[in-house]
Amino acid sequence: MSRKRAVIALGLAAVVALAFAAAPARADVYMKQRTHTDAFKIMGKAQPEKDSVMVFWLAEGKARTDNEGDNTSTIFLADKKLIYALDHNKRQYSETPLDFDKMFEEAAAAREPKDSEEAEAMKKMPGFMKNMMKGVMGGMSAKVTETGETKTIGNWACRKYLIDMTMMAGEMKSEAWATEDLKIDYGLAFAMANAMMAAQPGFDKVLQEMRKVKGVVVYQTATTTMMGAEVASTTELLECSDKSSPAGTYDIPAGYKKVKAVRGM
Repeated sequence: MSRKRAVIALGLAAVVALAFAAAPARADVYMKQRTHTDAFKIMGKAQPEKDSVMVFWLAEGKARTDNEGDNTSTIFLADKKLIYALDHNKRQYSETPLDFDKMFEEAAAAREPKDSEEAEAMKKMPGFMKNMMKGVMGGMSAKVTETGETKTIGNWACRKYLIDMTMMAGEMKSEAWATEDLKIDYGLAFAMANAMMAAQPGFDKVLQEMRKVKGVVVYQTATTTMMGAEVASTTELLECSDKSSPAGTYDIPAGYKKVKAVRGM
């Protein structure tokens, strides 16, 4: 799993777990989303345009995402406070705790110290890493502006929002059209829509600002500027409905081998 994907998945897991805490029992929600990213060039290397489709299954206390492009899935179990990352091509999976303190402790424990001095330093690593993450996220901010513009997209009445987000590596400006017409748990939908960095310490202020977007974003255009490159993308919701999830949707498939998670540190 790439560092970017790991961060996104971990953030999603933590905020979904919080949203499920007050979610009433209901049928599973099925959502399908398509994203198109234009071609761009970064650090002298050209990246081709790309289309990807993501499928979401949401249920009480659990969720799953399937990325049809790279044949991977992520399963979130709120009761176990775990996220499972599945690689279907390699028939393997890894697990990561939603508790950041526990994750840092496990990362430190996985490394063998060379001497007593390094062993002592590693004992302090979880606290150091957590404080460092707070410092990084402290430089992140977001501003949401409701424009008052409305229009119908598909069968959904939508409202337009401007979202400006500043990050350590750059900034993102987007136009988002959101609807409150969907018959879903909006607390959970908010969690899914704002999962990029939700598990990171210090993200709470950004999350609070993003709550100004009412409903679910069904169409969004974004331009992200980072390392001198501009990346333009479009994301649209293709389908949202109540469905019965296939058997085993929230389970690790039989025969899959457990491997260590790649820590994004």
